[in-house]
Amino acid sequence: MANRLLLASGLLLSAVSTQAQTSATDITIPTPDLNACLRSSVTGAADDMSVEELKAACIILLEKKVLSQSDELETQTISEKPRNERRALNERMTIEALNRTNRFTLTPHRRNYIMLASYKDDPNNEPYIAADHQLQNLRHTEAEFQLSVKILLREGIFDDNGHLFLGYTNQAFWQVYNRDISAPFRDTNHQPELILSFTNDWEIFGFRNVLNEGVINHQSNGQSGELSRSWNRVMFNTVFERGNYVFAFTPWYRLPEDEEDYPGDPRGDDNPDIEKFMGNFELNSAYKRKQNIFNVMLRNNLRSENKGAVELGWSFPVSQRSQTIRGYVKYFNGYGQSLIDYNDHSQVVALGFIFTDLF
Repeated sequence: MANRLLLASGLLLSAVSTQAQTSATDITIPTPDLNACLRSSVTGAADDMSVEELKAACIILLEKKVLSQSDELETQTISEKPRNERRALNERMTIEALNRTNRFTLTPHRRNYIMLASYKDDPNNEPYIAADHQLQNLRHTEAEFQLSVKILLREGIFDDNGHLFLGYTNQAFWQVYNRDISAPFRDTNHQPELILSFTNDWEIFGFRNVLNEGVINHQSNGQSGELSRSWNRVMFNTVFERGNYVFAFTPWYRLPEDEEDYPGDPRGDDNPDIEKFMGNFELNSAYKRKQNIFNVMLRNNLRSENKGAVELGWSFPVSQRSQTIRGYVKYFNGYGQSLIDYNDHSQVVALGFIFTDLF
């Protein structure tokens, strides 16, 4: 899901005593391995990360290594731990904190994936016909991939809270099976963001608010003339979790632009009605059951036309020996699968692999 859950942060794991090397999965972590992880990780860890938290992060990494290599433990998963010991986002965000200030590490931001087959019921040829572009005969099936990373610009702006990140997401739609027109990319969406992130720990109705963010967001397809699509937004993102269930609410305000004096005017608004189709907010939710992650994304404009989109996703392990690559299936119905299609209603089913998941 171009999805804001990837920024969410839970509390770091409970302190692990120096003597206890057995985790909640009954996996014994050898002391030399733990000490080696601590030595190699301490220079890149977040400044506010305690020794206990650093140790907890190393135990997570070593557990994952043991689980991926051991035949005996193939059926065990981290998610089988008692609910009060691990929450859905802890593992991911503990490891993020472990590498937060390491300048040699790029941290995943949104999901990173490649969909080998993405089938669209009715390809949108109209923008290319109007612009007399070669992409006038699109195939129903294409490939789609997303690369999303972030870097820490400043840590602990307000004492031990308030982290400033620069994020970038590239989502590409590739007509790789369309050899008739030399297999071009039909649309590539660029999304740089400036993110001010605050962790939190208050509860309401049993849900824990773990993260609140202010975001300045630009999204563009990098085209010019009549194929150009772009908009700028100020966004607020708030994330809640309860056990293995997480949801995030992200409303936004679009920054106004000047009207076009003529079609394709580079100084004018490429898509003045984009909010009518893309909506004014996005709601994401995800549930983790054992090694499966199910997610739902909803967008809506809260108007009588009731336009927006829904996306359903399921990621799952493809091998007990690999924690890096997971299978990924998603279904999209609505407007704005890509920026060039912001005002085109479509249904899309896609199958591929995901490399960095929600948690």
